[in-house]
Amino acid sequence: MQTTYQLSSLPGTRLDPALAQRLLHEGQPRQFSAGALIQQQGDDGDGFWLIESGTVAVCRFGEAGQVTVFAILGPGDLFGELAYFAQLSRQVDALAQSDARLIRIGSGLIERLLDDEPQFARALLNSLAHQLRAALLSIDRDRSQSAQQRLCRMLADLARRDGPDLRLTQQSLGEVIGVSRITAGQILSKLQADGVIRLGYRKISVIDPARLQAWAQG
Repeated sequence: MQTTYQLSSLPGTRLDPALAQRLLHEGQPRQFSAGALIQQQGDDGDGFWLIESGTVAVCRFGEAGQVTVFAILGPGDLFGELAYFAQLSRQVDALAQSDARLIRIGSGLIERLLDDEPQFARALLNSLAHQLRAALLSIDRDRSQSAQQRLCRMLADLARRDGPDLRLTQQSLGEVIGVSRITAGQILSKLQADGVIRLGYRKISVIDPARLQAWAQG
């Protein structure tokens, strides 16, 4: 199966903690095992998702078996809101990268929140704006940056967002930046030898964020 990179390696924005807690309380929890399909392109866009734990790959499977990974999302991220508000079917597939607990936010809850939680609408607009920004940035980076720079920038951004210990594999990292697992592994080995990161089982720890950022800038 061939994997290509196309758009964003990062999600948009995180929800206010109080609002996230309301969604966790009032939404519908769903558990997905690693590798499980959460949604398919063409499904009804009748709601969206909040990730409580685990990671999710937003992608698209092609007829020839290839997969294009658009983003890897983590706890606190929303996805699926574009299809809901555009009144479209799902435009992408979503796959659990690890065991994940998600909260489904249905249309009834969405409409109630839009009526009585002004910050909910602001959060959604913020998320969509960041997704557009990330898409434009990634297109520009794909044209102008090497695989090494793209990988380092993604690690730096993820570490800034989630902390230094990142739960992701070399395979998933390679998928997002559009290189093979072997190429991603070679770049990561260089970073480890330089003391910038430490590799573990399904884990990458960022040791020196400043030097990682310097690698990202070439």
